[in-house]
Amino acid sequence: MHVNIINDATRRVPRKHILELATIIVEEEEPPAGHLNIVFVNDSFIKKLNKQYRNKPKATDVLSFNIDSTDDDDSVLGEVYISTDTATKNAKKMGVTFRNEILRLCCHGFLHLLGYDHERSEDRKIMRAKEDYFLSKLGC
Repeated sequence: MHVNIINDATRRVPRKHILELATIIVEEEEPPAGHLNIVFVNDSFIKKLNKQYRNKPKATDVLSFNIDSTDDDDSVLGEVYISTDTATKNAKKMGVTFRNEILRLCCHGFLHLLGYDHERSEDRKIMRAKEDYFLSKLGC
């Protein structure tokens, strides 16, 4: 899997750590071949996406979109959009570093693309355990 990091936000993101995290997840979860795009945006942009695709007219921290269902090198598994504005607010509120919050959101978004969700309580526990497991491998 090839990971593309696109930063359309003003804040720098920990590219090296994001790629390390993606490698760990790929080794364990064995997703289909192809590409993963992780796009960093501001609150204004993610608010528009959230309204258009989820009918929620507010900014959010992360949105995931599955793209291709094929398993070849040219396919795009999906795109993860992360608001660095909301990530900054979340980090302050939760008392964690911006780096750790960005990594948590990358992990969360990638897991959504792999079929994990948190609609039901049991699913939420499974997804959270996966996030904690993968992040712990990076020392987060």
